[in-house]
Amino acid sequence: GGIGARLISELVAFAGPVSWEVVARELWKDEADGNELRHRWDVLLGRVRARLRSAGVRGDLLTSDGSGQVQLVIYPDDQVVDRT
Repeated sequence: GGIGARLISELVAFAGPVSWEVVARELWKDEADGNELRHRWDVLLGRVRARLRSAGVRGDLLTSDGSGQVQLVIYPDDQVVDRT
C-alpha cells in the first residue's frame, strides 16, 4: 500500500527501464530539490525491497542497473493485476 504501491504501479506502467528520477518526480511532484528527491527515492527503494523480501517475492523483481535505470522484471509466468 501507500507510496510503495505507487512505485510498483508506476514501474508497471512504464513497462521497461526508466530513470529513477522520472519515477521519483511522478511520486513526489512537489519536490524541487534534487538531493531531497534522491534521499526520498533511496529510502523508498530500500523499504519496498525489504517488504518484497519479507513477502517472499523473488529478489530480482525490482532491479536497478547501476546507471540510474530501474525496472520491474516480469517473467512470462508472472501476473500483474491492475487494481487502480
